[in-house]
Amino acid sequence: MTTNVINQKEKELIEKTILDFYHLGHVKADPKLYEEILHDAWKFFMFDEDNNLKIVDKKEYYSWYDPENVDPNLHWHTEFEYIDIFKNNAQVKLTIETQDFGYLDYFNLMKLHGKWWIVHKLSQKIT
Repeated sequence: MTTNVINQKEKELIEKTILDFYHLGHVKADPKLYEEILHDAWKFFMFDEDNNLKIVDKKEYYSWYDPENVDPNLHWHTEFEYIDIFKNNAQVKLTIETQDFGYLDYFNLMKLHGKWWIVHKLSQKIT
């Protein structure tokens, strides 16, 4: 099997994993879905409203989401800008947005024990 065929299969697997757990985690505001894709050592790097660097761990990130407080009026859309794969490492650039706000996210992923995990996230608000 050629590298391009392998990468295409891995790309589809990464897309499905991100849509099934990261995207759906936002739609449902359910941190349990993030558990399926965020590695234990995961960190989130972002700029706050004052343009200061903020580094968030999983515990804090999960605290932002509660399925009981989901806004059913938000229509989430995720679009992949690119996926770059080399062996067991990948980088993904995507936009995730609603009609009210959006973010440009960069993910670093590693394939561990046959499963893709997000190990780092960089994010910038775009709207």
